Amino acid sequence: MLMRFTLAAAALALAVAPAVAQANIEGHWTNPKHTTLVHVTRCDGNAYCAIVLKASAKAQANARKGGTEHFIGTEILHVSDAGNGLYKGKAFDPESNLHIPATVRFVAGNTIEIQGCALFGLICKTQRWTKVD
Repeated sequence: MLMRFTLAAAALALAVAPAVAQANIEGHWTNPKHTTLVHVTRCDGNAYCAIVLKASAKAQANARKGGTEHFIGTEILHVSDAGNGLYKGKAFDPESNLHIPATVRFVAGNTIEIQGCALFGLICKTQRWTKVD
């Protein structure tokens, strides 16, 4: 019985792995409130960068309050492929004007989860972004 369960789990893992590996982080992504649209593309060799293309007036005002005068055009994510649909690097929070360690993982073919943590991981924030192209 245990052998069948182990083989079934291994088969399932192999079936799921290609789906995660084929997911493409490049493209246009929007935040949960649809107030920010970014374009993710390769930068610096193997890294991926997200540049703000569009932002609502409120998102731009919040960024200005944090010290980011021109939110549109700002790089808010710089990550590298860590394997298995996971990316690691830095995120920029325009409201606090901080660059923080970030992890990005695919939760579905068109949904990524971005987690940024500050103060040595004591304060973390997670958002799910959706691919729009």
